[in-house]
Amino acid sequence: MTFRKRNIGLILTGILMLSLLSVMCTDSRDSIFHSSSEEVKVSPLAHRLGFTKDRPLVMGMNTSYAPLQYVDEKGTPMGYDVEFTNILMHRLGIPFAFSPNHWDKMSPGILSGKYDMGMMVYSPYRKDLTNYSSAVFRMYYQIAYRKKEYSEFDFRHLKGKCIAYMKSRPIGLMLRDAEAEGIPITDLNEAFTDLANGKYDGLICYRFQATHNITHLHLQGVLQADELSLEPREYCYASSSKELIDSINAELKRMEDDGIIEEIYGKEVMTRFGAFRIPTWVWLLVGLLFVVFLFIFSINRYLLSRRLQAAFREVSEKNEALRIANQRAEESMRMKSMFIKQISHEIRTPLNILSGFTQVLTSPKAVLTDDERAEASEEVQKNTKRITGLINKMLELSEISSHTVLERSDTTTSLQIAQQAVHNSGIEEAAHIEFRCITEPGADTLFQTHLRSAARILELLLDNAIKFTRPAEALLPLAGGTKKEQVTLTVSHGRFVLEDTGVGIPPEESEHIFDEFVQLDEYYDGTGIGLTSARNMARNLGGDVILDTSYSDGARFVFTLGT
Repeated sequence: MTFRKRNIGLILTGILMLSLLSVMCTDSRDSIFHSSSEEVKVSPLAHRLGFTKDRPLVMGMNTSYAPLQYVDEKGTPMGYDVEFTNILMHRLGIPFAFSPNHWDKMSPGILSGKYDMGMMVYSPYRKDLTNYSSAVFRMYYQIAYRKKEYSEFDFRHLKGKCIAYMKSRPIGLMLRDAEAEGIPITDLNEAFTDLANGKYDGLICYRFQATHNITHLHLQGVLQADELSLEPREYCYASSSKELIDSINAELKRMEDDGIIEEIYGKEVMTRFGAFRIPTWVWLLVGLLFVVFLFIFSINRYLLSRRLQAAFREVSEKNEALRIANQRAEESMRMKSMFIKQISHEIRTPLNILSGFTQVLTSPKAVLTDDERAEASEEVQKNTKRITGLINKMLELSEISSHTVLERSDTTTSLQIAQQAVHNSGIEEAAHIEFRCITEPGADTLFQTHLRSAARILELLLDNAIKFTRPAEALLPLAGGTKKEQVTLTVSHGRFVLEDTGVGIPPEESEHIFDEFVQLDEYYDGTGIGLTSARNMARNLGGDVILDTSYSDGARFVFTLGT
């Protein structure tokens, strides 16, 4: 398939038309473009899933993900994904329509159920939030850069370089480890223009995106792209309906056997060994030879290790101990460096907001209404509180590191601790949360503890619940209004159980989340020290904080105090 070359003005015109259509639309969904669904013969599967010609399946699509999916200057959905989905839905007998949107809204819309389906890169961090089909194909990374500055881009030395990349947790972590300045972007068209103008040192995206954008923007004489030896990503359909995904998986297998996938996406997108498929018997032969090689290699290795085991055991043990010590030292230095960068970013953002609003409030030329002045004052107070909270967290971490045991000199009750923590956290004022506090027998029994630290531990857990019951991008309006998450605090003698219906935590991460600076999802702000501080303070008070992995509706933390 060959795409028509379009100038930037036409693209902006198309986006403006989409925006106007969205404002005029009275439906709660984004603008919907019906395809040839009227020609679809509605199947029993469609009826079973609740899709009809009057209520078609809504397919969320990214407006700036060319050449896979985008909209032309008239706002019409275009691209390989659009063509392929047309064929897939006709084969399944499901009426459908496309709903174009920006990636920052389209991706959360799929996860929250706003869209019935969409195409996304598989992420292990989102596997519990939605259902993924088998991979339609795999996407490989490239880095684009300016020819006049690099004859060959040295990807081994990224320290200090400014690298833009399609928003991706693995790429973000890789750039952070390399001490590069990673800039997550969502609009590739704009990013390639910025790269050509010198805003970035490099731009990481998928191979077909680099080829398409360099050609489309006529930047062949300015930019070039090289392959990156990074793990390829799987491109899949995603939906909250498991039955729909299971049906798509079965149909994808048939379409692959019929050669339709390769016919639609072709050489520009898919990567194969030459222009042909390797026969199955060749793979079997290679596998058999590999097994024989491993068998012979294993025998030789065993015989050699038997002869040398006694001589090298002591050396191996010393080398292993040295390796572990070096690894721990390097990890400690890396984590400290990461924390400094992260806390600097966390503080810089509210400082910039404070500076801007302060200039507005103190400027003699600024004419503000009472509402505008009140809003500015509220922003100043909110960001001042945010900076104070960050400083307090750092002080807590330092205090915990320098003390072994906290003196339990206060006489109080579990109920008093809970009341103080709830007030300080402000969870009862959180608009997106329905909060309940349940008291059990013994909640008002007196005991000795360090009241300020005990209340602070529970406050940190409540702050964690507030943050992770909110969607990563923004609260999304659902069909029946704004969804409220449930947070329940159960208080008994020396024991607090906090449950929420938020994003949840994978069981295998139940201990990792308590390590310093750990953040499982890059879409949420934070320093990664809240849970660390909470657990360390609890243990210094003779108690503990644990994650209950048997709870599956969100997250359940159990906080106990030594009584």
